[in-house]
Amino acid sequence: MSEGSEQTALAELLATISDRRIRRKVQKLLQLGEEAVRALGELDAALYLREDGEDQLQIVSDAVLSHFRRLLEYLAMVAPAAAAGGTGGSDEVELELGGGAAAPAPRGSGPIRPSGIIAHRQRSDEDRWGALAAEMDTLQYGLSSELGEFDRRFSVALKHDRREQAVRDLNDATTALMDGVFAVMTTVYECFLGHAEPERMVPGHRDTLGKALAVRRALAELRREVRALNRSIQDRATPPPVAEASYRRVVEAVVGFIERDVFLYLRSDTRRDFHDFRDCLASGTAARNRLDCEGFDKYLDSLAFVSQRGVLIKHDTDLKARISADLGRALTYAAVVPEIACEVIEQAFVRGERLSGLNDAIDDVVHRWSLLSADQRADPAEAVALGRELLELVQQAQRPAPAAEGDFL
Repeated sequence: MSEGSEQTALAELLATISDRRIRRKVQKLLQLGEEAVRALGELDAALYLREDGEDQLQIVSDAVLSHFRRLLEYLAMVAPAAAAGGTGGSDEVELELGGGAAAPAPRGSGPIRPSGIIAHRQRSDEDRWGALAAEMDTLQYGLSSELGEFDRRFSVALKHDRREQAVRDLNDATTALMDGVFAVMTTVYECFLGHAEPERMVPGHRDTLGKALAVRRALAELRREVRALNRSIQDRATPPPVAEASYRRVVEAVVGFIERDVFLYLRSDTRRDFHDFRDCLASGTAARNRLDCEGFDKYLDSLAFVSQRGVLIKHDTDLKARISADLGRALTYAAVVPEIACEVIEQAFVRGERLSGLNDAIDDVVHRWSLLSADQRADPAEAVALGRELLELVQQAQRPAPAAEGDFL
């Protein structure tokens, strides 16, 4: 996403705020959020790309924690005003908040989530700032807890020389802060605009769900390619030149995957596994490394547990329920209102594309839909047949798998 689109989104947001003091505070909050995300991205790349990255753990850790504290300090200037109804806090807080923000909107028994904020442009600037300040309290608490837990686990890992565990905890902290900053920015947009478009806020940034979806899709594509090539390599009847050509393509596929940006979303131990496979396969031949190629094929199958991540289970469950409900209605009334039914079916396939990598059968029917022309998609005979197939597959996959204990993101 270009910087221009980000600036357009910011201008659209600021244009809704007439109070100059609140407009400056909102702009500062978004600016700090953007700077934190960009800085964390640089830290992330430095840890992953440098050969001696894991020897720089303490340096990187200190940098990560400094960004945590900077964010928390700013949130602390906002959250106390919400708790005190905008009348309490230190002189410094009073100055920053312009003498007292409006009291926050009433809160229920649990914390308000960004997605649950009801914001309207017709509300006063003070009311919207009050709702935002109340939400900052929740975000500050979550990030403070994350910081404390990371600090404890990271120090223990280094004390006992568990370097790999320290890297995993550092990865967790970086990801958590990125998501925390993104949640802050999303909350600002939702409180003042009533909606948020994440892709327009921070160009190039992906939250945990975005990373998980990208990894799942990329791994599924790699797994299918390797599986098809490995079949000819394992088949003893395959002519040696053909088997060797397939083997070389497997090596190219591994190298290509490692060079992609999505590879950086994997944990260090998973990245190391891929590097080991690449080194082993690149130095061998189809005849000598047949078993290694089979092992890599099986290893890719084992990584399917990415779909058992909590963030993906929630995403997939909601999406499958929506697809199932929409297709159920569309197929029921296809004979009565075919044009509307075809439109609904097409939207279901758009959503189905976001399930990429979850299920090979679903991916196959979505791919076949993508090959249809516009006229074919508008033809009830074509659309209903594929829509019914997608509905059956989604309903079969309705029950989510239990969350995995481990992870590689």
